[in-house]
Amino acid sequence: MSSEDEKGRTLFEILTGRNQRDMTPLELQYHNPLEAKVGCTVSFENEPDIAGINFVIEKISVYETQIGPKKFYHTDYHLKGISLDVDNYILMRLRLIPDERLISDLGCRVQLLHPYYQMEWDESFYNEVLGCSSGEFWVNHDDDGNELEEPWKYWRIEEVLTPYQSRLTLLHDADGDGTIEDDELEHSQVHYWDYSRPTNDKNEQEITEFLTIEMDDETQWFTFLRGTDIEPSQIVIF
Repeated sequence: MSSEDEKGRTLFEILTGRNQRDMTPLELQYHNPLEAKVGCTVSFENEPDIAGINFVIEKISVYETQIGPKKFYHTDYHLKGISLDVDNYILMRLRLIPDERLISDLGCRVQLLHPYYQMEWDESFYNEVLGCSSGEFWVNHDDDGNELEEPWKYWRIEEVLTPYQSRLTLLHDADGDGTIEDDELEHSQVHYWDYSRPTNDKNEQEITEFLTIEMDDETQWFTFLRGTDIEPSQIVIF
């Protein structure tokens, strides 16, 4: 009999239901709005650039952010896909952010993000760019390194100038046995800065593009993620 304290269960505990280990998969014990597990496949039928590509959930990141007395959560599903049109793996993040203003069963905003850049610690970038008193962030080059005629200008969301600090739990099947164990969980602290800008999609429809810059507190590496909201109905999980 599995026990919570890993010392076995007495007859009394078995009869009363005490000291019983929770056998629910670890992915479902954390904030997981999609109730998806590592190894599940995800596709996006209505996203033209990636339609027809099946992505595998490699990892799940759960962010716990405390603001005042309240704790807020959002969850990233790390996706890895293969396409014959590109040489490398296609890496995406599917981010779900609870939003009580939404009237839906999911109750979350859904963002599809592209992790497009990483950089090591840079003090001037941290102080002068991320710490800019105007809350602006300018991107001067496109993803291929070409200089833009007009910079992409982002602003901190809701004019919050300070970074958010989160406790991050990473769920990853490190040994590849199909099950995530307690000793495979990774915990860390991160700071992140969220930005957005109005822009147009390929159909010239106005949309909001989001930019998140995340810093691992231990390594002080920065990760840049950019993307837009998508409709939950576009997501197929199997």
